[in-house]
Amino acid sequence: MMPLLMAGVTLSVRRWGAAIGGWIGGFPWVAGPISFFMAWEQGAPFVANTIPGALMGSAGTILFAYSYARLSTRWSWLPTVLVSYGVFFTIAFLSLQWTPSLWQALGLNLATLTLILYLFPKPEFKAVVSKQRRYDIPLRMVVATLFVLALTQAAERLGPTWSGLLTPFPIMTSILAVFTHVQQGSAATARIMYGLLLAGYGFTTFLTGVYFLVPMLPIGWAYFILTLGTLVLNGIAFKLIR
Repeated sequence: MMPLLMAGVTLSVRRWGAAIGGWIGGFPWVAGPISFFMAWEQGAPFVANTIPGALMGSAGTILFAYSYARLSTRWSWLPTVLVSYGVFFTIAFLSLQWTPSLWQALGLNLATLTLILYLFPKPEFKAVVSKQRRYDIPLRMVVATLFVLALTQAAERLGPTWSGLLTPFPIMTSILAVFTHVQQGSAATARIMYGLLLAGYGFTTFLTGVYFLVPMLPIGWAYFILTLGTLVLNGIAFKLIR
């Protein structure tokens, strides 16, 4: 599943541009399968217990995107992504010191997302046509798949707290950020991160819905309903991209 999703998102960026491509990338393409397989393998109570941590991890991903967009104007991709990962893990470790309730985590997530969208840089952008190397999409597919395999296999050992924090780990976000930064520059990177964050309200709704629906319904039906709900909310956010 993951190789196809990563290839699809990459092709959508090339077809419709950075902002809309980022919006498509902001769907729970990675967190959704991770959450689904955790529920399938570890059970509904386990995955429900991961959600407060996942909401805090999502706030870390929001700050990752903001950090990358800001720092990419001055630094190359490697220090930018390393510092931005540091921002994510800072939020993760702070969350371990204080275990929030679902509603506290949800409130902090929404407040962070709204504030960052308000502060986010919106640079002038001119499309840059760059020749794509043959290994570009295959490399993205391999990196995304390895990340997902590592997180799902580690879930049992990590427990629900760390599993929750790492469910929204910026896999898709960082892959899109780094490749766009290298190939098209910081302005395109900021646009793709902004489009991704506009899908954040749907992403947050998806995580919150996992907490309530997965213990109540068959797993397949629960994730099907949550996916439809995410599509509706992100469709509303789509109008804000331009």
